[in-house]
Amino acid sequence: MTGFALWMIAAVGASVFCLVRGVLDCRRGHYVWGVLGIASSLVFMLTPIPTHAVKVDLPVNSR
Repeated sequence: MTGFALWMIAAVGASVFCLVRGVLDCRRGHYVWGVLGIASSLVFMLTPIPTHAVKVDLPVNSR
């Protein structure tokens, strides 16, 4: 579990770095690099990470 938490902290750190760098690039006028940095940050943040599986048994209708 500790290893998973370390990877999550590293992923959040990389995402924040990409976001900040993208905003700074946009402010400097490097719009292509800025958009790429912001987009990569959003991809990092919005990617679902499976943590555990949940099994749900639904009742079968017996008509």
